[in-house]
Amino acid sequence: MFGLFNSKKSVKPVTTVATEVGAALQSHTAVPAQLSPPVAPAYPACKLAHLRGLPPDGQWVSDEVLGETRRVYILPGVAGQPLLAMVADANMHLQVWELSNDKIARFVKLRPVQLDAAQGAWELYCPVAVACLPGNQVALSVAYHATYKKEALYIYTPATNQFRRIEVIEPDMSSGPPFTSFETLAATPEAMLILYHTGLIRLSAENYAYQDDHVVLFSQRLPQGLEILKLSIENGNVRAWAMQGKSLWLETQDRRKKTVDFSWSLDLGKVL
Repeated sequence: MFGLFNSKKSVKPVTTVATEVGAALQSHTAVPAQLSPPVAPAYPACKLAHLRGLPPDGQWVSDEVLGETRRVYILPGVAGQPLLAMVADANMHLQVWELSNDKIARFVKLRPVQLDAAQGAWELYCPVAVACLPGNQVALSVAYHATYKKEALYIYTPATNQFRRIEVIEPDMSSGPPFTSFETLAATPEAMLILYHTGLIRLSAENYAYQDDHVVLFSQRLPQGLEILKLSIENGNVRAWAMQGKSLWLETQDRRKKTVDFSWSLDLGKVL
């Protein structure tokens, strides 16, 4: 009975900037007409490959064939680590394989994968998206089924073979398939930004918005990652982003009732 007459009030979403940034989010009428070209990371990138069959006996192919091939995410061998391959097995379980350095890479050794203590009860847990980060780390989105299907962002460290869970995320379904788990943007050659969404809001059939957008910075100084910005839907969902010098520029949109567009900038000079 107590619960029938006492309900928690909804919490109004709030945009927050990390105190370490030392700057506030600035509103503008528009982003600059000319923005700096994208920066190329100074470290090797993760690559997408395709395999017909299953490791260790599958055959590498150049193109993806729906229903016949599986995606393999190749992690570069750096800092004394071998080439690694992330792939889903026949049960849609994530596998991490060490690869040979031959012209045609061979699957050499299967590494143990421990994402969660409850992983043994999951019906599936498979890789969806991968991106290399500074400091020999990897951002990895994993789709898994625990009661119902979810997707979570992890940071993988090849040197220790450890996975660190960041948060349950919502793929960007606002513009139709293919859906994007997260986006990356190089802030400098040695610093990478990750953008992901949480709090799915269904506006209409196949039309979605998100309660919050999150921007996390990874660098040699910040190997654990720093959430520099949590952007509430009140200030729009990110539709485009770019760096101009040491400032992050965002074009956002709130489409819940009527479409409202915003332009923002955030000075990252103190954390880059």
